[in-house]
Parts: sequence; C-alpha cells; structure tokens
Amino acid sequence: MESLIILLSPLISFILISFFGKSIGDKISGIITSLAGAVSFVFSLGAVFRSLEEPYHIKLYKFLPLEGYDLSVGFYFDPLSSITSAVVTFVATLIFVYSIGYMHHEFGNWTFKFYAYLSLFLFAMLLIVLSDNLLGIFFGWEGVGLASYLLIGYYHQQLKASNASLEAFIMNRIGDWLFIFGIISCFLIFNSLDILTIFNKIPSADPYFLGLATLLLFGGAVGKSGQLPLHTWLPNAMAGPTPVSALLHAATMVAAGVYMIARLYPLFDAAPQTLKFVALIGGLTALFAALAATSHTDIKKIIAFSTMSQLGYMFLGLGVGDPEGAMYHLTTHAFFKALLFLAAGSVITAFHHKLYDIYSFGGLKRYMPVTYAGFTVGALSLAGVFPLSGFWSKDRLIGSYYEVSLVWGLLGSVVAFITAYYIFREGFVVFHGEERFRNRVGYEIREVGSEMKIPVLVLLVMSVIAGLAEGWYMKAVGGMEKSIHLDVALSSFILASLGIASAYVIFVKRIPNPEKAYSALKILHTTLKEQFFTEKLYHRVLAVGYLKGSKIVHTVGEKHIVDGFVNLLATAVQNVGKNLRFAQPGKLNWYAFGMVGGLSFLVVLLFVLLFTE
Repeated sequence: MESLIILLSPLISFILISFFGKSIGDKISGIITSLAGAVSFVFSLGAVFRSLEEPYHIKLYKFLPLEGYDLSVGFYFDPLSSITSAVVTFVATLIFVYSIGYMHHEFGNWTFKFYAYLSLFLFAMLLIVLSDNLLGIFFGWEGVGLASYLLIGYYHQQLKASNASLEAFIMNRIGDWLFIFGIISCFLIFNSLDILTIFNKIPSADPYFLGLATLLLFGGAVGKSGQLPLHTWLPNAMAGPTPVSALLHAATMVAAGVYMIARLYPLFDAAPQTLKFVALIGGLTALFAALAATSHTDIKKIIAFSTMSQLGYMFLGLGVGDPEGAMYHLTTHAFFKALLFLAAGSVITAFHHKLYDIYSFGGLKRYMPVTYAGFTVGALSLAGVFPLSGFWSKDRLIGSYYEVSLVWGLLGSVVAFITAYYIFREGFVVFHGEERFRNRVGYEIREVGSEMKIPVLVLLVMSVIAGLAEGWYMKAVGGMEKSIHLDVALSSFILASLGIASAYVIFVKRIPNPEKAYSALKILHTTLKEQFFTEKLYHRVLAVGYLKGSKIVHTVGEKHIVDGFVNLLATAVQNVGKNLRFAQPGKLNWYAFGMVGGLSFLVVLLFVLLFTE
C-alpha cells in the first residue's frame, strides 16, 4: 500500500497549500510542492523495482456495485506505468524547484495558488498513469484539463492568457466528449471498464464496434495531445508561466494521449484500421507543426510546435506498431523538452518577463553560459544528434517507419531535417550574433539563480545519458529490442547536420540575408507562420460564425418563435380568464343560482337518458 503515497503526496500538497498557502507564504508553498513531487518520485522508484519482479494491483473499492458489471477503482503497477510515473514525478519535481525562482515576485501574494495547481496537475497525471480502469483514467483526464485551464490562465489579468486558457478548455472538451463516448462504448462491448478484463475479452468482441470505440478514444487523445485538427490551443497555451509550459509539454497533459493509447494498445492492435488513422494523423501533425515552427518568432511557441511535432512522431510510431518505441521517445522527450523550456524560461527571467521574440535577444551565450549549454544540449538531443538521448529514441522510431512504409520513413526523415533547422534557428538567433537588446533594456543581463540553474543542469545530464537505457527500457516493458539501423542512423545524422548547418549559415553568417529571404518568400512565410491559416479559420470563421448563428437563433428562434409561442399562450389564457371573470363576482346569490342551475341541468339530463332507453 506504500505505493499509494505516489498519488497521495501531491494530493496532500494541493490540499495543504489550498487551505494554508496564504498564511505560510509563497516560498514555503513552493518548497512543499517540490518535496511532494520528490516523495512521489522516490516511491515511484520503489514501484519500478517491485513491478519488474511482478506486476501488482491495489484495489480500493467498487465504484458502482452493479450485478453483472465491473466498475471498481484501483491502480495497476506494471513496468510501463511504474517507469512512466517515475519519469513524470522526476521531471515535475525539477520543474517545481525551478518554479520557486521563476515565480519570485510574480503576481503579488497569490503565487501559492500556482503551487497548489501544480500539485493538482501532478496528481491528475499520476491518476491517468496508474489507474487500472478507464473510469480512473477519465477522472485524471478531466483533472489535467482543469489544472491546465487554471495554470494557462494564471496571468488572468492579461487578455491573451485568459483567451488561451479558454481555448485550451474548449478544444479539450471536444476531445473529451469523444473520449467519454469511447469509454461508454467499451463498457457496452465488454461490460467492464477494468483494463485487464477488457484485454481478456478482446477476442470475443465485435470488430466493427471495437473500431468505433478505439476511434472515439483516439479522438480524446487528439484533443489532449494537440494533434490535428484540435491543435491550435497548444502553442497558444504558452501565454502561461514557463514552468507550466514545461510541465504541459514534458511530463503531463500532452503526454497523456500517447500514454493512453500505449496503455490500451492491445485494444487498438485489434482495430488495425484505427491504427492506420492514428499513423495518418500523427504523420501529418509531425510535418505540419515542424513547418509552422520554422517561421514563428516567439521563444516558447517554437518549442511548443516542436512538442506538437514530436508527439506526431509518437502517434505515428503507435500507428505503425511500435508502442514501446513511442513510449521510449516520450521518455527521452520529457528530459530534453523540459530542458529547452527551462532554458527559454531562464532567458525570459533575465529580461524580467518583458521580451519573448527571439529577434529581441542575441549574443546571450557570453552572459548566460549555463542556460546556453542547457539549450544547446536540448537542441542537439531534439535534433537527434549522436550520442544524445533523442538520437536513440528517434532513430528507433524512424527505423520502424521504414519497416512499414517508405512514405512514413521519408516523412520522418524530412521532419528530422526541419526539426534540426528550426530549433537551431532559435538557438543561433537568441545566443549568437549581435546583441539586439542593448537599446531596449536598462539593466544588466546575467545568469539566473541556483534554484533555476540546478534543474537545468540535471536535465542536461539526463538528456545526454537517457539514451543509454534503451535496452533496459525495452526489456522492462516487453518491447522488441531492435538493432540500430545504420543506414537510418547515418542518414539521420547527415540530415540533422544539414539542418544545423543551414540554420548556422542563414542566421549567423546571414547567407542569404534572412530578412530579404522572408520578404521574397512572404506568402510561404506567412502561410507557415499562420499554421496554414487554421487558427484564423477556427477563430474568425468557425467561432465568429458560431456566435453570429447563435445570435440569429436567439433573435429569430428564441425571441420570435419560442418566446412568441409562450407569450401567445399566456395572452390566450389571460383573455379567457378575463371573459370568465363574470362567473366569480363574489356574490352569494350568484353562486346559489349557479348551483341550482347546474343541478337542474343534471336532473334534466338524467331524465332524458332514462326515457331514451
């Protein structure tokens, strides 16, 4: 039962800070949140070692004791769930520690709420990871949605933050509705929501209903992981504090969609048409987001598009039948993506949270060497450069793509080149070249404090060494160990090198001049920056059209039809009442006359009926 501490620790932290945070102060609240994450991580390690010997259940209670149905609540610890919980809690703890420095002097005396929301976020994600049934996963699913809404909109005094949190909430609700119907479909098919029970009943399930159920479940993953077409909320969520961005993209929320499919993979494996659709959406999103990242200039949005693209890699891996490879890439991605976000947050902190456009910086490597080292290692790992962790996980996935289809393999290779280009475009513009901020700030630029540097350095080390654990990870989760694809590895290295070299030539050597190149390719540049105009389509066409349609329905349908009918009915009743008022004048003789008249009518009617017989 000590494994329950993994979940209880952040839950208790959330409750304590919610009730006592204002009195104990922001820094103590941050320390409590960090300690809670650390405790969860330590017990997660214990769960890993225990589950490697034998997976185990913790059954709590029956949620609804219905005859013939299984609706219980509990947790299942196997290598996949235990290792994932360890990764989530480890990365989250580092982000929590980083937050203490980042949120210093932020938002007055209410920062304790921020730490409470972080603890809630971690608890909800762990509920998704460790639940042994779809009901528990759903509670965690909605929990991360609530926490993300609160955290993305934490700067609620800023309109863009409020709008971003609302957009994230709405987009996720669309996906969540599909997810709910997917869970209901599973219950109707299997008479159970217990994951292992569902797996045992898969051979006897109707394949058509199984396909429908998996498609609906995947719809939930699309919304939660920011895949096409429910993708616009993810880059806009960067309006929240940087630790939230790191937590969203590295350890919680967006990882939930990939993990859910990997957790339920035997179910999806029995629906091959759904897996083809998963691969299609993942591949398109990987390319779409990578292209969008090449033209954006926001220091965090570029990394956000990178997350969207890498999640597309993972969904494509799931779709082609390599769930272990997808989860391994999710693991390495957690380290180097958190590293990139925290490095970007350090830059933002150095500029007092005032500047976000990459072209506002320049030449920062001499002022912020630790941040520069962290960003560079994270970028190299993301680009898949040997021997960093991203190389091993990305090489495995691209190799799996080529094994299934040349088209998917080529797409993975092209995206690898684009990834190296756009992430080093950001790195070279921010840390190299001229110091473009000189006339814009009146303070000294320097490295951030220890509470922010230490998490960056730890993640830097993990981004370097995590790739060495591939063999152990595959053995633990029961995945197939694959030999390195030398041709894929060599081509990936060449493509990454070409991408980095292209970014260096254009943005450091300025051959050709990037501003002139953007002007010459303005239509293409605008198309990519506007995400192929999907955001404008949603916001200015669909959203505005919905509002105008609602206004028409309100004016015509509600006011004239619904209200008109109700008002007509009320007027008719009122008129009838007016005409019948003479029958109730309040005079006793009138009532006596009415009674006698009515009685006489009844007597006459009775005689008529008797004589007619």
